[in-house]
Amino acid sequence: MLIEYMETSFPDDQFHRFWLPFEDPNPTVNCQANITPSDFWNMPPIRALKSAITASRGKSLQIQWPKVSLPRSNYHISLYFQDNRTPSPFSWRVFSISVNGQTFYTNVNVSTKGVNVYATQWPISAGQAQITLAPAQGVPVGPIINAAEMFQIVSLGGRTNARDGNTSFRLVC
Repeated sequence: MLIEYMETSFPDDQFHRFWLPFEDPNPTVNCQANITPSDFWNMPPIRALKSAITASRGKSLQIQWPKVSLPRSNYHISLYFQDNRTPSPFSWRVFSISVNGQTFYTNVNVSTKGVNVYATQWPISAGQAQITLAPAQGVPVGPIINAAEMFQIVSLGGRTNARDGNTSFRLVC
């Protein structure tokens, strides 16, 4: 997949995060609806949600991300989704998410307004993470993912905070 935006940060990202393009053999789509970053709890930049990786109707979408091997640890994982089709009463899709075979979120309902799901303490064994999006029965379109964030949680001074990330990865499709 060829990424339109090769920069590593976006001017409209008030948190000055670095977003890496993600290359994947799955098809990509451009999103047709406008979204408002403030509708998401951590306000992703608009350009991070302009395109997405998707799968065909009835097929699961599997991605290996990040491309590097992770140390065994707990991670903050945040996934961003927006239905890419023109807004209408039928612009939604439902799928379940697993990370390394463990249920992460069941029956997420993604519309053109977008949705974010996250975990603040997700355990990952050493190696790569495999994210699987499995469509619900009878949904007329396949799953989709626009962007993701993951950072390792490290203990500092006997306490752990999500902001104490050590290793961080962000992808934009």
